Amino acid sequence: MTRNAYADLCVHLQALRRRAEEVRSPLVSALGVAGSIYTHQLANVLRVLKDLRVRHLLADEVGLGKTVQALMILNALRRQRPDLRALVVVPDSALMVQWRDELMTRAHTAPYEKRTPGEGQYVRLAWEEQLRERGPDGEPLLLLGDIDPTQYQLLIVDELHRLRADFQDRIVRSAASFEHVLVLTATPSFQRPERHAQLFALLEPERTARARWDVSQTSSAVECGLTAADELSSWPDWAAQEVVEALLARDRNAAEAASADNLTATAMALCAYRRVIRTRRTDYRGILPRRRHLPLVVEPLGAEADRQALMWRYFAHLDSLSRKFDPILLAKRVILSPPSLEQRVDFLRRRGHEREGILERVKPLVHRSNGDSRADALVDLLATIWARAPGERVLIAAQDNLTVDYLFELVRARLPEVGPLDARVPLIAARVRQGQDTEAAEDLAAFGNETIDNLEDFQRGAAQALFATERVQVGLNLQCARVLVLYSVPWRPAEVEQWIGRLDRIGNVAALSEEGEARTIDVYTIAQRGLVDEKVVTVLQRFHVFEHSVNLDGAHLGEVAQLIEDAALRPDVVNWCELEDRTEAMAAEDAVQELGSALRQHLPWDVRWATEQRARLASMPPFGPVLCDLSEHAAAGPKAWDRSVEPIFKLLSKAGDYHVRWNTDPETGACFRSLWYRFGESEMYGHRPVTAKVVFNFGEDPSHERSPRHAHAFITRRGDIGNPPRRDVVLTLDGECVWRPLRFANFGNPLHDEIIDNWAEPLSKPPALDVMYFSDHALWQHVAPGWFLLRMTLLDAAEVLAPVPVLKRILQAVAGAISRSSAEQLPGLMVPFKSAAKCAIEADVRWLRATLSAQADTTAHMLTAQSWQAVSEEIIAALMDPTAHDREGLPRATPITDNSVLVSAENELARLRSDEGEGRDVWSSCLPEFRNELRARLLVITEEAKDATDLAVRELARTEAAFADAVERGNRAQITRAENLRDVAFDVVRMTEVYWEARAAWLIGTEEALCALRPRELLCAIIHAREPT
Repeated sequence: MTRNAYADLCVHLQALRRRAEEVRSPLVSALGVAGSIYTHQLANVLRVLKDLRVRHLLADEVGLGKTVQALMILNALRRQRPDLRALVVVPDSALMVQWRDELMTRAHTAPYEKRTPGEGQYVRLAWEEQLRERGPDGEPLLLLGDIDPTQYQLLIVDELHRLRADFQDRIVRSAASFEHVLVLTATPSFQRPERHAQLFALLEPERTARARWDVSQTSSAVECGLTAADELSSWPDWAAQEVVEALLARDRNAAEAASADNLTATAMALCAYRRVIRTRRTDYRGILPRRRHLPLVVEPLGAEADRQALMWRYFAHLDSLSRKFDPILLAKRVILSPPSLEQRVDFLRRRGHEREGILERVKPLVHRSNGDSRADALVDLLATIWARAPGERVLIAAQDNLTVDYLFELVRARLPEVGPLDARVPLIAARVRQGQDTEAAEDLAAFGNETIDNLEDFQRGAAQALFATERVQVGLNLQCARVLVLYSVPWRPAEVEQWIGRLDRIGNVAALSEEGEARTIDVYTIAQRGLVDEKVVTVLQRFHVFEHSVNLDGAHLGEVAQLIEDAALRPDVVNWCELEDRTEAMAAEDAVQELGSALRQHLPWDVRWATEQRARLASMPPFGPVLCDLSEHAAAGPKAWDRSVEPIFKLLSKAGDYHVRWNTDPETGACFRSLWYRFGESEMYGHRPVTAKVVFNFGEDPSHERSPRHAHAFITRRGDIGNPPRRDVVLTLDGECVWRPLRFANFGNPLHDEIIDNWAEPLSKPPALDVMYFSDHALWQHVAPGWFLLRMTLLDAAEVLAPVPVLKRILQAVAGAISRSSAEQLPGLMVPFKSAAKCAIEADVRWLRATLSAQADTTAHMLTAQSWQAVSEEIIAALMDPTAHDREGLPRATPITDNSVLVSAENELARLRSDEGEGRDVWSSCLPEFRNELRARLLVITEEAKDATDLAVRELARTEAAFADAVERGNRAQITRAENLRDVAFDVVRMTEVYWEARAAWLIGTEEALCALRPRELLCAIIHAREPT
């Protein structure tokens, strides 16, 4: 196929425009993850990417999207380094499934689940059960040695405290050698000294090592035989607490010494919790939904009060039964529902466990004719909810199968229709029972599974109510509803939190109004006045479990649960008022998320800063020319950037590279696009070559057969992603149906990246084209035929840090500091410094781009009788849009042969280049803030240099002492070995000093270089626009 040079030039320009957008902020590539955009996530990710290094704890409350934030950071780092390898460690297979699905649906990558030799970019997903499993070759699927910083650059650990002890020890011991570390947990263990110190060891390895060294030299540590080389988990609590106190003391001392105008920079450098990120819902009122507890207390019927009193008398006989029964489970059955209690009473009577005729007296009291006050209250509540909003989806937590079935049938019988009187609609209810495979809901191949059918009915809105057993409280995301009814309130705070957490999660569309305002997550409890369940609800209220996300790792969580269960079994003996006060005091203690930090309040990353970053991002329009109409609400910001990708696929379709068409998934009705290869004329043996310039490196090899197996399904808009994101869609062609992965065409996805990266490759020479536009082309609405000089430039602050020259200079300086070690030892000594320098340059590049946004400028000048005159953006967009007409085909292009005009264009080009402004002109309004941030960053470098150098000096002192000891012993072999170690330590001290000096020096030099920086020319072309003859 003969390519159209003009169409290719237009695609090339769009690819360059897209490339330029990526470097305007480190958030752009992070936003390539398929997900909605939330202010706190943007701010947290930007905070991590701007830091001196990625070594952070993401400790947002449950449901606020920690995994998505980690994926955003991963996506940004992968785009920056093509060979990045990441290791994700999770405690169990349940989290493994969640991470696998999130990586595949959001982060554009399928993780490996075993050791993967070789080079290239990949993500490995490891979980604890693999330590006990073997592959087909008999080898363990996972070894502790696989936590290897020489194999992976990025380590992500989710819920570290749930891993077994030796796994934790390996991670803590090796984490300092990883270039990047992310730790995720909703329950940071700041109350427990060992875990507190463990987190510091992960986030601040050098400072923690210094503190451990100091503690190990104390008399108490010497008496206990503690050394700095011991596993942190083997240290007693008092020693771990001293490590924590040492870091906090440094924090307090720095706060006292800092001047008022330097507190922010000091906090960024020395705050003990500077790399702990903790978002709470209360921080973003009006943006994130808040919880609202709506307790219902009903008067118990006589039969209900009597049967509960009788069953509590029966509990006194449990120890005399021939079979052991769990009194807690039995007590809960008493409260659940009449059918649930009746089944248990019948079972006990059949097994001969009658005592004092109690069960015989209870039996008639559970008959349905006695009534059910809580069920009546539930029906009234649901009727009221649906009278206001017939489409409101409600999750009813009913705990066991008998209660689920009982309420399911009762509500459907009593409420066949719901809604206001003048607009009644049929009630459709769904249920999930114990024993149904809820895990299969995550399996896309589990067609026909009853759980999936029920859940999908509820998620799609076909069912207004979902009755569920306790099995649903863990593992399923029901972000389609905002109303939870705890028909039988769990007695353990963790179970209440898990139920609420099914709904209270980031991305819950039901919790947003039509105007985008946050609504409430409504939690109803139904209890009977004066009975046990009302007392339990009151205690749970004092623990604040209904209104706030509780700390599931809090020191008092298990204690509160035990107190409630013990009190519930002896309701007439316990002083409930004292229990309520005690519970509230424990809640206050568990609410403390970290120990005292004098500097934490001065860190700059507050809600105001986060809101400013979101507003700044939202104000950035796409770089032009944009070849589509951007609606007013999406003319700038990430949504507009996404929209501006769509014309690229249109251009490629018109240019003959691919077929691009709209599709509808017959299973879900979801709309998406598909991209199909085009093929040329048949060649030898019937082979038909692909006409596209870019043949993707993924998917099945294309052949002359046009089949949905070779097509790629994709979307470009975030609103089409779905919640949860759709992983696959059905493609059809001539009756053939194939499941295909659904791709979000954005940064990080190979469909997008391979097109952009290939088409953005520099041209061998500036194009000079004679283009014949159609008579109805949009260009003629603005100008007459003529000559145009097109030019695109980019001013990127990161270009002052040319990675290769900077890396080469710093490594030469570090190597030059070696004076005692042998040549054979040189490569090994240089490895950590090379890794650190490479990582530092990448970090400074991200910081520069976040601080001084890149500027891309596409201009065109038209030749007039007098000179070359600049034209408007509308003319540029029309000039470079080969589809801006109402007919099939593309404008034809031929090479220009008129050298006289080319000479004139060259002269004009030289003038434009000489007149270009420098960085000091373009960024004049941003430079004062840049200088403030530079000073703060240099202070961070100074303090981290002190930490690293101090550790190296201490190691030198240790090796010198070992050398002196060897000399005293007189063993020649020991003397030689100790002398070699001392020489290496001596060189490492000097290398460390030189590295950090160079680290600061290249950053100091950026200010002057930025001011003198000139735009780089990405494209220059000459177009002679003609009308058809």
